[in-house]
Order: sequence, then structure tokens, then C-alpha cells
Amino acid sequence: MMLATNAARAEKRVALVVGNSNYQTVPQLPNPSRDATAVAKMFRDAGFDTVDTLINVGNLEFKRAIRKFETIADQADIAVVYYAGHGVEISGVNYLIPVDARLASDRDSEDEAIPLERLVASADGAKRLRLIVLDACRDNPFVKSMRRERKTATRAVSAGLGKVEPTSTDTLIAYAAKAGSTADDGDGLHSPFTTAVLKNLTVPGLDVRLAFGRVRDEVLKMTDSRQEPFVYGALGGGNIALVPAPTVAREAPASDIKADYELVQQIGTKRAWEVFLGTHPTGFYADLARAQIEALSPKGNVNLAALPQPPTPSREVPTRESLEWDRVKDAADPAALQRFIRRFPDSPLTVNAQQRIDVLKKAAEEREAQARAEREAARKAAEEARRQAEALKAEQAAARKREDDERRAKAAEAAEKARAAEAERKAAEAKQKAEQAEKDRAAAEAAAQRAASERQVKAAEAEQKARAAEAERKATEAKQAEKDRAAAEAAAQRAAGERQVKAAEAEQKAKAAAAERKANEEKRRAELEAAEAKAASEKQAREAEEARKKVELAAAKEIVCKDEQGKLEQITAKGSEGSAIEDLKAFAKALKCDRLGGVVVATLNTFAGEAAKRAARQPNSPDLVRSAQTELVRLGCFGGKIDGTLNAPTSAALGRYMSIGGQPPGNISVTTELVAELAKHTTRVCPLECKSGETLKGETLRRR
Repeated sequence: MMLATNAARAEKRVALVVGNSNYQTVPQLPNPSRDATAVAKMFRDAGFDTVDTLINVGNLEFKRAIRKFETIADQADIAVVYYAGHGVEISGVNYLIPVDARLASDRDSEDEAIPLERLVASADGAKRLRLIVLDACRDNPFVKSMRRERKTATRAVSAGLGKVEPTSTDTLIAYAAKAGSTADDGDGLHSPFTTAVLKNLTVPGLDVRLAFGRVRDEVLKMTDSRQEPFVYGALGGGNIALVPAPTVAREAPASDIKADYELVQQIGTKRAWEVFLGTHPTGFYADLARAQIEALSPKGNVNLAALPQPPTPSREVPTRESLEWDRVKDAADPAALQRFIRRFPDSPLTVNAQQRIDVLKKAAEEREAQARAEREAARKAAEEARRQAEALKAEQAAARKREDDERRAKAAEAAEKARAAEAERKAAEAKQKAEQAEKDRAAAEAAAQRAASERQVKAAEAEQKARAAEAERKATEAKQAEKDRAAAEAAAQRAAGERQVKAAEAEQKAKAAAAERKANEEKRRAELEAAEAKAASEKQAREAEEARKKVELAAAKEIVCKDEQGKLEQITAKGSEGSAIEDLKAFAKALKCDRLGGVVVATLNTFAGEAAKRAARQPNSPDLVRSAQTELVRLGCFGGKIDGTLNAPTSAALGRYMSIGGQPPGNISVTTELVAELAKHTTRVCPLECKSGETLKGETLRRR
């Protein structure tokens, strides 16, 4: 057997993987860090010599990593760079954004971001292939808040990356979406682009251009043609794969094996036969070589599997049997050797013919056993792959559910914080109203005091005027006694003046009393509003405290759920074999997290189904016995009840079938292989048995 080697196995392959999720000045991205971790694992599993992984890197750390990778790529044949995170195009230049970037304006890009050209140039030292994979065309929040300050810019700021053509040969740059468009971050564990890359990029022997063709088709399908990946650059005409194709075994021609066998046969030593087996370990001639080694071993008995050299017939008179033997001695058909034995039963060559028949039968049995083993291995591999796929699907569903629960918890927490903030705002407004009412009350008291002072001043003026009028009256009376009429008129005037003064005083007193009552009412109203505001503030504080306690309770429940989720994942990872079902039942009894109840029940049903399938495949299981009974009835070997029980009639029917097929009816075990063998027959196997007084007509027994 010869092996076709692949020179690519000696190539040195290196990779730089960067994933930025936790941005400090814009909302975080959920997938890039997970995408980068999965891609780095993919490269390690593919046998890459060096895989540098960076998660949530800042500006300086990003630049240092690129500089380090430049040195590593100079010694490599294949260099791959993968980046997941935010990217932006500013004035025709593509930039990748670190997590600590602060892009207040388009002028900040040269200091705060990493030019894509620098990342591409870091792989220039690779000798055979330079591959840059960019999942960085997401809808960029920096673009919305960035000021445009460049006066001579020829292009606007774009949320996606712009088209770029590699300047060096043997370089490919793969975008998650066409230049100028944006890519989905996805709702699953990975973005649509990275999901397709993980599936296709490291397929052994698959050319990298064909791999990205598959990635394009799958992303178009997953996004309903909204997103189309694109690859820039070109390669030569040869096949370039990130992972070399596996070695291919080629069987040597039968003529070469036969020539080697005849050469070693002439030497005839045990060492020569061992060298032959080292070169040709399997096949017909390998079995003959082993027989020769056993014949040369120091044993008392001759091994019948060895083929001694046939006696050399007389050169003068070749017999008919020697001529016939020369024709069939190298035949691979046991029937030809059987015909030779029947024609020459007394010939010494019949021993050689029978030995060759035994060797051929043994080789056929070994090939059949090997084929059965390969089929069983393939079946087990398919079963394991299906189980792993189901486990992965369950894990992904659980992860999605955890993310949904976390989003709901965060939304609830944000809502509670908003309600608490609203309560604080209303309390501040009530406090402000109370302070304003107190100010209004103080102003009313000051106005009342001013009114009282004004009344006192007016009263003093009125009193002074009255005294002056009285003095004038007396002087007039002393001087002008004769003028009674004038005095009477003056007296009347004075009386009228006095009445007016009194009326004015009464009016001022009434106004002062009304102002005082109004001030008292305003004071009582302000005190009432202050009391109501205080009560509302206390109520808002109580509601905020209750909201805080609810958030703490929800957080405590989430911690319990995460802990129980981890335990459930540990039990699920062990599979359904062993004590997994009992462990899962015990876990279900002690479960405290309500949202995990459905997952536990579904997992328990899955484990029970797998255990039932394993039990059904066990020898002599009721399902296998029932299938065998059904087939035996169809083949005319069994006439009893089909009940899945390996009883005496069923065993007798199986023994009858085995005897008809030339097999010993000893200790019979009902297996999947036996049921499959029964199902292969298309016609009756067991003949009808006529009892006394019955005749056979077609397929029916009738009484005479």
C-alpha cells in the first residue's frame, strides 16, 4: 500500500484573532467576543502553529498586537487575520475601532482608530497566502454622533467599510457585507457571517475561494438576501486550502504484489516473509505469507493454512491433473478448486486445493467481518454525530433563552430605575411647590404689615387735621363772634369733615380686616399644599424602596437560575447513559428556578427516549423479538402469537430457520443483525409441513 503525501502539511500557519464587544462610549455588541473565541478555537483545532487571540482590546494594545503579529507572519507560509467589531469609513479610509475609542469628530479617527491598511500589511510577510477576514460592517453608532469638521473631505463618513483592493499578491480580503453596506450582528450565538465561516473555512482540502463561495451562499440564505459577503483580491491557479487534504491510501497493483510474493517465495526465509507483510499487510497474498511464516515456525504440527510447493510433475510426461492444477492453483474462485477436487479425488494435489479453498474462505470471512465492523463504526459515528447535534441544539436553545431572560431582567431593572427617577422628580416638584407656597405666605404677611402701617399714618394725619380745624374754629369764634352764620357754616363744614374722616377710617379698617383674612386663608392653603406634597414625597419614596426590593429579589432569583442552569448543563453534557436519568430526576425535585422547569422536563424526556432506544437494540429485547416473530410468520417458519416473548415456539421457529440456512441452531440470540437477515428474504423460507390426512395445494393445506 502506498500513501499520497501532501506537502502542505509542512507549511507554517499563523493567525491573529480580534473581537471587540464591550465598547465604552456606545452600546455594546453581544456577538464579536463570542465570534472571535470560536474562530480562534477553529484555527487551533485545524492545527495552526500560532493563534493570538485578543478580546475587547484598546487602542495601544491593538497596535502592539499588530506589531507582534508582523514578526510572526514573516516566518509563516499562511497568515490569517480575523476581526469582529465596529468599523467605519472616513474620507475614503477604512478604520477598525478599539473599545476605548472616543470619536467626537471625524478628525479623531487617525488617533483613536486603527487603519485597515495597517492590519492588512501585518500579514505581508507570509509566503503563500495572506487572508484578512472582516466581520466589521455592522451599523455603526459612532457615525450618528460624530461631528464633521474636515473642510476638504471628498467623501462622507460611512457606517460600513469601503471597497479596498490589496496591493500585494496572493492576498484576499473577505468582507461580511459588500462595501458600503452593513451586516447583521444576528440573534444567535454568532453572527450569520461568522456562523458560515466556522462551518466552511477549515474543511480539509477545500480551496479558500470555494470556501468563501459557500459562506456567501449560506449568509444570503440566512438573511433572506439582505446581506451578501464579498471577497477582494486574487490568487494564482493552484489549490490553496487552510487545512491540507488528508492522506489518501492507494492499493498497489495486484501484479506487483504477486511479483513480490514470488520473489520472497524464492528466498523462503521467515525474515523475508515478515518484510513482505510489512509492505503488503492485507489481502490474499498477505494471508499466504502468514501461512508461510507459521510453516517456518518451530512447531510440532504442520499448519494447514500454509501452502507447500506442489510436487514438480515429470518434465518428460506431464499428467492431466498437473496441467489442470497449473490452470487453477492461483484461482480466486473456490468453485474451480472444488471442481478440481471432484475430478481428481485421489491426487495429492487435492490437499493443496483444499488448503487454498480454506484460505480463500478465511479471507472472505475476514473481509465480511471487516465490512461489518466498518458498518457498525459508521452507524455509531452517525449516532454520535446526531447526539452531539441534538446536544448542541439544546445548548444553543438554552443559551438563547438565557440571553432572553437577561434582556428581560435588564429591561425590568431599567423600567424600575425609570419609575424611581420619576418618583424622585415628582418629589422634587412637590418640594419646590411647598417652598413657593411658603414664600407666598411670607409675602402676604409683609403686605398685611405694610397695610397696617399705612392705616396708622393716615389715622395720625386725620387726627392732626382735626386738631388744626378745631383750633381754627375757636379762633374764628373769638375773632368773629358777629359772624354767626359764617360760624354755623364753618361748624357744618367741620361736621362734614369729621364724618368724612370717620368714614375713611372705617373703610380703611374694613380693607385691613379683609386683607388679614385673605392672608390667613393663603397661609392655610399653603400649609395644606405643603402637607400634601410631603405625603406624596413619602409615598414616592416608599414606592421606590419597594421597587428596589423587587429588583434585588429578581437579581437573587437570577443568580439561583444561573447556578441551576450550570448544574443542568453539567448533567446534560454527560449524556443519558449511566446514572444521568436519576441525577436529572433528583435535580428536578430540588429545582427552584421556574423557567428551567420546561427545559428539565424536555431533557428528561430526551434521555428517557435515548435509554428506550438503547434497550430496544439489546439482544432478545421485546421489540427485536416482536420484529423477528413478524418476519418468521412472513417466511412461513412461525405460526404462534406475535407478543415479543422469546418463548419455546419462537425459539423452535428460529432453530428451524437456522437449520434450513445451514447454520447451527444452538444458543440463538435475537439481534438487529438477525432481524435484518430475516427481512432480506422476499419469499417463503420454511416449507409447509403436511400432517396425516392433509394434502398441499399451492400454499394451502387441505383435508383429503
